[in-house]
Amino acid sequence: MAAMKRIFRLTTLTLLGIAGLVFVSGCGKPHVLAFRAVVDGSDVVKVSGSQLWIEHEDFELPTQIFINGKLWHPVWNNKVSAPLQDLSPAFHPRDPMKVKLTQLKGRGPVSIIQLPTSANNQTLAFRMDDNQWGGADTYQISVSW
Repeated sequence: MAAMKRIFRLTTLTLLGIAGLVFVSGCGKPHVLAFRAVVDGSDVVKVSGSQLWIEHEDFELPTQIFINGKLWHPVWNNKVSAPLQDLSPAFHPRDPMKVKLTQLKGRGPVSIIQLPTSANNQTLAFRMDDNQWGGADTYQISVSW
């Protein structure tokens, strides 16, 4: 009976240790932000914590904006949207260098232009650039961390 207790205790400690390593190392399931919009020109999307907003650069404001599958109708103040306040999951990467942007749809380039740092309040920024073509196109982006 004592041997069984020791085996059970050792197994429990081992499993707790593995779970702790996964948590600390960030090896668990990655968080994902799914962004989709119709873009005509160029736009910069910024994400910090539970907020997301768009800074419009050229041509028409983006339309048909979906964040994690939910339609979003931002209020615009000139060329900057009011932030979406309840982004879930919140953007808190453990290692900003491991933030990954994947372009799933869109004819122009999409790129990270700012990684989160303490100097920019942990804000990620990526640009969708549709300036080379006439008219608008649908852009679909996945950001994982």
